[in-house]
Amino acid sequence: MLSLDLEYESYYEPAGHRLRLNSCPNLRDLGGYHTPDGPTQPRRFLRCGSTRSIQPNDLERLRSWGVRHVLDLRSRGEVPAHTCVFSRLPWAHWANVSLFDYDMSAPAMVPVRDVGGYLTSGYLRMLSNEVALQRVLAFFASAAGEECALFHCAAGMDRTGVVSMLLLGMVGVSRAQIIADYAYSFAPPEQVDAAVEAGDLHEDTDPRSPSFILDTRVSAIATVYDTVVEHHGSVRGLLTDAGVSEWQLDAVRAHLLG
Repeated sequence: MLSLDLEYESYYEPAGHRLRLNSCPNLRDLGGYHTPDGPTQPRRFLRCGSTRSIQPNDLERLRSWGVRHVLDLRSRGEVPAHTCVFSRLPWAHWANVSLFDYDMSAPAMVPVRDVGGYLTSGYLRMLSNEVALQRVLAFFASAAGEECALFHCAAGMDRTGVVSMLLLGMVGVSRAQIIADYAYSFAPPEQVDAAVEAGDLHEDTDPRSPSFILDTRVSAIATVYDTVVEHHGSVRGLLTDAGVSEWQLDAVRAHLLG
């Protein structure tokens, strides 16, 4: 079981690994997932959506949780205005690694048809960005001891979801849990867990319906994960093939598992 102190527990919702901060959307902790070597540790890696409107009290809460490294996954075209509040804080080591050129979930970008193909191809393009993958893992490997690394994009769904898949996959979190972690951005935890457990998805024909969105998302990330395993043997194999050093992979693994 995930062990939490009382102060932390009051902000933590075990279902969906969600953290409750009013001004930090889609904030979740990668702690508490089961692996062959024990659970992932809390407050080592946090994922979230936009950071542009985080209020001072929530920033202080994140600081108290050990956040010292913040990785912005948005493109350079999204970043010049320094809309990540952490880029201006003296106590945060902030970096920008452009994993993809734009916010895939922006309403103007999502196609009316072939949403699943659009998502799958976009995620695979992210995973083919070897220079970005090397920089992402090098940044995470620099977090030491009890420090916490927070990573985000524009909405905390696509680029953030792919990086979360990499972190959880490299420590042996199960396929089902990896898919669920990604899908918690799109539906309540109980609905996500039921969809992932069922496996046999029945997509609604209305692309605006919640069931269509969830089914499409689950199918897309499952296809991407299975493609990684098929071509590289494992998530770690993908990262090794992308040129990430073994010591960096070991450092990130040790940090997440404690």
